[in-house]
Amino acid sequence: MNKARVYKLGLLVLCILFGLQNTKGQSLHIIYDFLKDDITFYRTKPGEAERKEIASPVVGRNKLVTVEVVNFNKFVYAADATYVSKVVETQSDMGFLDIVSPLVNPLGSSGFFSALGGQLPTEIGRGGVLASRGASTAYDDILDAYNKLSAVEQSMKSVHFAIDKLNKLKYNPYLPTDTIVRLSSTIVSQIFNKNVMNPSDFSEVISRFNTQYTNSMASFKMASTSFLREYSNYAKSRDGSFEGIGLDETVRGFSKEIETVSKSFNIDYITNQIDYLETVYTSIISTSFSFNSSHAAKDDEIDLTLNFYKLPQNEKGEFQAANRNGLDALSKLKEKSINIIVRGDIKVSTSIGMAFPTFGASKEYIYRDSSIREIDGSTFSPNLGAYVNVYPYTGRTFQLGGSFGVGVPLQEEQKNVNMFMGFSMLFGSDSRVALHGGASLGQVKVLGAGYSLGDRLDPTDAVIPLRNVWEWGTFIGVSFNIAKAGN
Repeated sequence: MNKARVYKLGLLVLCILFGLQNTKGQSLHIIYDFLKDDITFYRTKPGEAERKEIASPVVGRNKLVTVEVVNFNKFVYAADATYVSKVVETQSDMGFLDIVSPLVNPLGSSGFFSALGGQLPTEIGRGGVLASRGASTAYDDILDAYNKLSAVEQSMKSVHFAIDKLNKLKYNPYLPTDTIVRLSSTIVSQIFNKNVMNPSDFSEVISRFNTQYTNSMASFKMASTSFLREYSNYAKSRDGSFEGIGLDETVRGFSKEIETVSKSFNIDYITNQIDYLETVYTSIISTSFSFNSSHAAKDDEIDLTLNFYKLPQNEKGEFQAANRNGLDALSKLKEKSINIIVRGDIKVSTSIGMAFPTFGASKEYIYRDSSIREIDGSTFSPNLGAYVNVYPYTGRTFQLGGSFGVGVPLQEEQKNVNMFMGFSMLFGSDSRVALHGGASLGQVKVLGAGYSLGDRLDPTDAVIPLRNVWEWGTFIGVSFNIAKAGN
């Protein structure tokens, strides 16, 4: 092997070492789907527009490990992430039909205006007491105010329905989180007849509902007063016998019931209900349903553990927020462990074993027929070898790198030291087996200066004159590293 080829081999070893080190200068992004229990690893590198999916968790030394847990309902669960660095040598039961299910009554089993005795008595004809223009107009105003108050009631039923449904969505541990957000937006948008409902729109809704309620109540009172005045005037002229007699008591009953119910169903109630709906809705659409964590990669490996806990519930079954410093006191739901390999650090280890070098000029000389003759020498010279292995750390089980070593021939007549340079492949975790191969540099014996093949020697001195010269060759070897690399 000539010197040029040896130089090229050495340069190739160095290029591979630094190339392996530089190609691992990547950050690691881990995405864990909480509901699907599915994990994906991505490589991110400066200058790359998109991340690239990789098969196993690998990060460059001093780069960032970022963890993102998706489909994670923060209203139901809590999570934390622990990093330990080491040196080594269901489907939801809620469908779309639930959205359009019967509305929940906010005031109990009976509707707000059912307390008024049902619909106003429309069966009364337009004769009798309603024959006068004033009474007829007042009666129509009563009906109009009643219908408007009834519309407010139905709207508040819808608001209460939305609050109930949004809370169920919010605390549903089985729905994908994008479904929770989408259904919440759909429910609120349908109730208020808007394609997109923003948090800032709730103030306008409160103002509109309160105005409708206030105006309807005022209209009802004014119409009731007008109707009773017209009724009184008409009754005096009919001596207490006419069609529609007793209707004044019915209207007074309506007014009394409305006054009673309005103590609970009023502007404050409407405002508080819509405010609460806004709070629940905003908490859903403004929440990132994910858990995020990050860690700077050091040492050789990182044991990442994701711990998931179920939040405590109050006596109503509602989930309560927990102090992040007190998560250990919660009931642990599950944990996810990930072993991350940190690449990019150059490691140096030693090993001892055997080496088998061969040299192109490995010849032997004999004196026969009164002249110096050449014969083939041994192809391999077994050596006891000691190696220094240099490699970029890529994991416990397999390493590829460079090797430098020295060997002492085991043959008694060959005690010259050989030197080795080449590649190494290390197998195993702590105690490793290494295979070596590459160039060797050793001393071989050649004829002394001034002598050549065929020369005759002095009869008094038949010892062939030899000298040692350095020669390039190749070698293969095997060695063992029995020292533990540490934990």
